[in-house]
Amino acid sequence: MARPRAFDEEIVLTAAMHAFRTHGYARASVSVLEEATGLRASSLYNAYGDKAGLFRRALDHYLASFVGPRLKVHAGPESTLEDLEGLFLTLLVPPYDDGQGCLVTNSAAEFGSAPSIATDGVRAGVTALRRHAEEVLARELGPSAAPTAAARLVLLYQGFLVLGRAGLLDDGHVAAIRAEFVELRERRSPNRPSTVEDENRRSPR
Repeated sequence: MARPRAFDEEIVLTAAMHAFRTHGYARASVSVLEEATGLRASSLYNAYGDKAGLFRRALDHYLASFVGPRLKVHAGPESTLEDLEGLFLTLLVPPYDDGQGCLVTNSAAEFGSAPSIATDGVRAGVTALRRHAEEVLARELGPSAAPTAAARLVLLYQGFLVLGRAGLLDDGHVAAIRAEFVELRERRSPNRPSTVEDENRRSPR
C-alpha cells in the first residue's frame, strides 16, 4: 500500500511550475527545485520518479490550473471578441507581466520539435487556445471565417508571449493587437447571437 504524501501536492506542483517557467527545464537544478518547493530531492523523486516526471506533472498542472481557467473566462461558451481581446491584454498587467513568460511557450522554444517530455503538454496548450478562439470566432464571424482567424490569433498570442519573455513588448505591439481586434469587430456576422453589450448599445439613454 502506497504511503500518503506528507505535503500539499497542489502547492508543490505550483512551486515547481513557476521554477520551470522561470529557469527552463535544463537550468532548473535540483537545488532550485528544492528551494522552490521546500522539499528535499529525495522527497520529490520519491513522489515523481525524477526531474522529468516532476516536469511533466508541473506542465499538466499549469494547463489545468492556469491555462484552462484563463480560457474559460476569456474564450468560454458565452465569450465575445472583447473577451478574447482581454486574453491578450491581461498579459500586460500583474500577475501575468512578470517577464517569466508562459510555461507552454517557453517549453516549445526550449525543447523544439523533436519528441520530448514537453511535447504532449505543449501540443495540448496550443491546441486548447486555438480551439477556444475558433469557437468564439465561429459565433462572432461565422464558421467559415473562424479557422483562419483563430490560427492568426494563435500566432499573435505566441509572439506576444515570446516578446514579453524577452522584455521587448512596447506600445506598438499593444496597438497592433488592438488594431487586430478592431478589424475583427468590423467583420462581425450580423447573424451572431445577441449579447448584453449589444442590448446596452441599443437601449435609449
